[in-house]
Amino acid sequence: MDREAPSLVAPFVKLFMISVIICSRDDARYQAVSACYQRVLASTPFEIVRISDASSLAEGYNRGMERARGDILLFCHDDIEVIEPDFHQRLVGHLEHADLIGVAGTARLVSGRWDEAGPPYSYGQVVHPNPRSGWLEVAIWSAPLRRISGMQALDGLFLCGRRAIFTALKFDQETFCGFHLYDIDLTYRAFLAGYRLAVCCDLGIIHHSPGKYDQQWPADAQLFHNKHRATLPANPQRPNQVSVIAVRQREELLEVMRPPHWDTFGPAEK
Repeated sequence: MDREAPSLVAPFVKLFMISVIICSRDDARYQAVSACYQRVLASTPFEIVRISDASSLAEGYNRGMERARGDILLFCHDDIEVIEPDFHQRLVGHLEHADLIGVAGTARLVSGRWDEAGPPYSYGQVVHPNPRSGWLEVAIWSAPLRRISGMQALDGLFLCGRRAIFTALKFDQETFCGFHLYDIDLTYRAFLAGYRLAVCCDLGIIHHSPGKYDQQWPADAQLFHNKHRATLPANPQRPNQVSVIAVRQREELLEVMRPPHWDTFGPAEK
């Protein structure tokens, strides 16, 4: 599952700076996510680049990239929270084996929805609080290993990789002028260019809002299809549903998100 392929970027160096790039108009959200990274990245040089007036996520991320000084760029939504105490160690370990990583993605992209091909191609796990029930719901697509390589596209709630990839490809702000498909487009182009993409299941991410397929999404999905129709396979139209495990207490989350068999693979499977 974790096939090693030669990287198209420079060899990984452990002494690096991480730039966390966040588009956020909401001060409270930004302060919360900023405090989170202050905690989990305290052992390494890092900076947080905030874009508070992005016209789209693609435009904001490109602008943030220009301002960033780091060797590693981390793009994320402004409403995520990291609960894994060994986050930095795990992040570093994964980047030794992959050029671009996320926490959810697919090994077979068939459309602008990364999860549309369904099992056995969708991977990752992310926590979503349910405001109605008060429970914390762990959405699990599939998490057989700490890291699954061979991905074709990654969800944009969390993307991290070598600076060289992002500067070479950039987010397509001309085509995707809103808040959809910027992520699938860039990561799919990275796959097509031969970069190594992986889903990392052990980073412990809470996403405090679910993804939205609003009125703009179909138009953006059509733009994506028009751009990539030559390389996308025929859509098999496989309705599927993610598995969800609900817990009441935050303390239960890591127990659910750390399957016992993972311990046999070390920080990341070989």
